[in-house]
Amino acid sequence: YFFFLSSHVITHIKLAVYGNRTEHIEGSDGMEGMTVSPHLSKHATCYTLTFVFFAMLARDPIVNCLGKSPFLTQQCEEGQIVAPSYAFLSMLGALNLYVLASDLCVFSIRIAAYSFMFNRVMSEVTLFLFGLAVMLLAFGTAAATLRAEIHGFESLLDCVVTLIDVFTGAAHQDDFQSMATVPVLKMLVMAFYIISVVYLLNLLVAQLASTYSTTVGDMIGFARIRRGVKVVEEMDLTSRKRWDSFVASLQLDSPVSFCEGDVGMPGALEVMEPADASTTNIESIRRFGGTTSPGDAWPEEESAKLEDTDDRLERIEAVLRKMAKMQGKLRWHGAHASRPSSIMHAGEGASLSSGPTDVSAIAD
Repeated sequence: YFFFLSSHVITHIKLAVYGNRTEHIEGSDGMEGMTVSPHLSKHATCYTLTFVFFAMLARDPIVNCLGKSPFLTQQCEEGQIVAPSYAFLSMLGALNLYVLASDLCVFSIRIAAYSFMFNRVMSEVTLFLFGLAVMLLAFGTAAATLRAEIHGFESLLDCVVTLIDVFTGAAHQDDFQSMATVPVLKMLVMAFYIISVVYLLNLLVAQLASTYSTTVGDMIGFARIRRGVKVVEEMDLTSRKRWDSFVASLQLDSPVSFCEGDVGMPGALEVMEPADASTTNIESIRRFGGTTSPGDAWPEEESAKLEDTDDRLERIEAVLRKMAKMQGKLRWHGAHASRPSSIMHAGEGASLSSGPTDVSAIAD
């Protein structure tokens, strides 16, 4: 309690004093501006968890048993009274802790995308649960008005609980046999089952499939946006000293090296990679000698002229290759077109003479 509550209370006080200042954003094109509070809705889970831990401290059996023997005992009359409420608050605290731990998924884009899709379809599940609650209340009220002397239908609450068992498939066979004694009640339960299981569940599946198909193409981008939002939120909780230490550790004022012996410019982060990971035959870094004064004109790039010359030569080479192909096709067609006439002249010469040898010559 001491370490957790003290750090969270200090953090929330800082956010309440410095973080929740309203800012006025001016509208553009004559539109009216708006006043926003950037941190008013942030860290709602942290606020809830802090209040839960305060309530747990107040209802802790050990705290309520202070002064009793033995020391730090829970077995006292006051401790037994507050034990159920303390257990319920402990459950809420554990759930809130795991909700806070879910922010760690931003370290993996794939897990963050899955988490985003989970949150995206929760709206459809919420609509389904709302529709199911309306059906339970409507059919439960209708069943309670029948005043049937059957176990599980004595009151409105019993009717709703029985219908929940019917929906989840937890109803016992004896309950259905007892419903058969009242035909109106049996038809009412069958109508509830058809609407809730056949209609609402299939509608939920269709909604989930539609939401997934419309979101799956953008979930990686949304996951990256969510990572940026979480980083910005956590930066608000970082002290100035820690932030300055982190910036100093990046060494952004020191020049980085493109490769061994090739010192580049400062303001960048050096990331090592294998030499054959990004092989290229064209130098992407263009270097210019001389002064770096902003007032001087930018030097003319000689490589641009060479690239234009190379492009022209490549275009001329492509035209020559095309012409060579066209000329080869013309020669091939001309050779095949002259072959039948030569055979015909050979046949006319052979017809002037007789004998099998002349026929064989024509065939050749």
